[in-house]
Amino acid sequence: MHVEEHVKLWNLASIKIWDVRHVVVRAGEPIHAYRFPISGFIYTVRGNATITLDDTMYAIDQMQVLHGGKGVWMNISLNEDSFEFYLMFYRANLSLTNTRENQALLRQHIPFHVQYAFAPSYPIDLYDKVQKIEQHWERTDAFSKFQVKTLFYQFINELMRQLSTQGIDTAKPDLVAQAVRYLHENYMLPIMVDPLAEILDCSAGHLSRTFKKETGSSLITYLTRIRMYKAKELLLHTDASLQKIAEAIGIPDVIYFNRLFKKHVGLSPGRFKQKCIALPTGQNNAIRESELSIVSPLHRGYDPIDDDNYYQYKPKGESLTSMRARKPVALLLMLSLTLLISACSPSQGNSATSSNGTNGNNAPTTEVAQSTESAVQERIVKHPWGETVIKGDPQHIISLFPAATDYLLALGIVLQAASSNEEGSDQFPTYLSDQLQGKENLGWQVDPNYESILAAEPDLIIGQDFMSDAYDSLSKIAPTLLAEKLQDEQGIIRMKTSLLHMGDMLGKTDQAKQVIEEYEKKAAEAREKIKQSIGDETVMFLRLSDKEVRYYSKRNYEVLYDDLGLTPPVSIPDPTDSMKVISMESLPSINPDHIFLLSSDENETTELQKTAVWKSLNAVKNNNVYIVEYGLWFQGPGGPIGQTKIIDEAVNFLTQ
Repeated sequence: MHVEEHVKLWNLASIKIWDVRHVVVRAGEPIHAYRFPISGFIYTVRGNATITLDDTMYAIDQMQVLHGGKGVWMNISLNEDSFEFYLMFYRANLSLTNTRENQALLRQHIPFHVQYAFAPSYPIDLYDKVQKIEQHWERTDAFSKFQVKTLFYQFINELMRQLSTQGIDTAKPDLVAQAVRYLHENYMLPIMVDPLAEILDCSAGHLSRTFKKETGSSLITYLTRIRMYKAKELLLHTDASLQKIAEAIGIPDVIYFNRLFKKHVGLSPGRFKQKCIALPTGQNNAIRESELSIVSPLHRGYDPIDDDNYYQYKPKGESLTSMRARKPVALLLMLSLTLLISACSPSQGNSATSSNGTNGNNAPTTEVAQSTESAVQERIVKHPWGETVIKGDPQHIISLFPAATDYLLALGIVLQAASSNEEGSDQFPTYLSDQLQGKENLGWQVDPNYESILAAEPDLIIGQDFMSDAYDSLSKIAPTLLAEKLQDEQGIIRMKTSLLHMGDMLGKTDQAKQVIEEYEKKAAEAREKIKQSIGDETVMFLRLSDKEVRYYSKRNYEVLYDDLGLTPPVSIPDPTDSMKVISMESLPSINPDHIFLLSSDENETTELQKTAVWKSLNAVKNNNVYIVEYGLWFQGPGGPIGQTKIIDEAVNFLTQ
């Protein structure tokens, strides 16, 4: 880059001084593989040494100025007892103008990454400014900070003048070095080869070929390595959510991030974090120790591990030990990092076992097939939303809705995790809590929370049929099936049909038939007991919600009106409606003999019980009002476990 072009870029830039350092290096304390955290100047003062910036060596025996961009690797070897220099790091933000000239200039060069070194004709003029910059930098008052910026601009002005006078051009970094630094600085942005090639003023093909030749990997693979390292760092050292981490590394789709991480690391993000946290303290700390700026480059200085936060500076007067890597320390860090990665990686000895799953019978909307071409058995389940391939015998099954959880537990399936009982709750449905003790609670999943689902690392997801819009997204995480509450021609939800359907999909047809057989036997015995106790007396199920009285018909409560054979009042609202709001004034005309009353608000119940209309009802007068629990009586209907427990409570209420 010509000096005039360089000056134009400085004129467009807004400068922030990042750090100023006066460094004295002693014999036996060489600086190896220090990476610039940001663009910076080196101003050598005294001593004889060899400074290497990336692959370029500079013999220093007098006052000289060197410049390197962010990410440049610096090595210093002493030829005398000591070597003294100043470091000035800065950040330059460009104010992009619309002139074609400036845009062309920016396309040809990544500003302030240029590398150069020269011996100034008038070194004292520059030294005087550098010394004053360092003196003011050590002060904390606002005036001194302003002086630092003023002096820095004077330093740049004098530097550019001397460069121009001496006819020295600043060297443009090689193509791969520019690309590497761009990736390190912009990995959190969408990056594609063609736009990057345009920035670097070359063809996409030339960039791709040169990059792979120099680094041994494609540009996109290299970028992915950077992103995966950043993701591991964030997982280990922050409590950020997977969505936030994915966005921070330039992958806004958390599902794609999860799959990419698992592909490259061998573990899902959640499992990686769990395994690393579970390591002994010493091993876990190894990763933190390894995050120093002394990490050696992987190839010609092209190391995908880089972050501004890694560079720790020492106070004035010290010899910058953070910039020195003695061999034993470097080897120890390398070994510690290797041990940690090995400990956090999946065991190679654990392979998937084949399934003993059986073929299910064909259900109305489900067809189950089995593949014999693979060592791991596969079941192909066809359903209204497509096909689901279930490989082997899933061990990490999660349920996204209480009704589905009920079906699965009834079939003897052990769940890894399940949804909560309602929005904002971290509790399981009360009537299922015993069977879910110790299981992970996913929270309310009516609108699936993909992050919590990803964190559970399922190998099979069971949702509910109303989640059909989320089916494709869920299937990207793991094979997904949606439980269905199947209705008959009258619109009545039939638990037994629904359970058998679920059993067919999961290869649990025999278990489903056994559960149904036991349920029918229990219902028949209960029906007989109730018949002997109350005969043809009428029974009504009411729910008090938001100061409304709601009637629920047998479309939702087949357990009451079909399985137990209870008699509904003659003048009930339209029985074809699953739920209907009824007025308090209409209750006396219905006047049931028994009432199951559901309310989640104790105050509302108390207010209802004080009304004259309520007190006039036969069920109230005869003490035949049964306050039932929300979790079981509202969420239990439709599920085999829920309906079984409702039968037990109904028998207890109606035969006491």
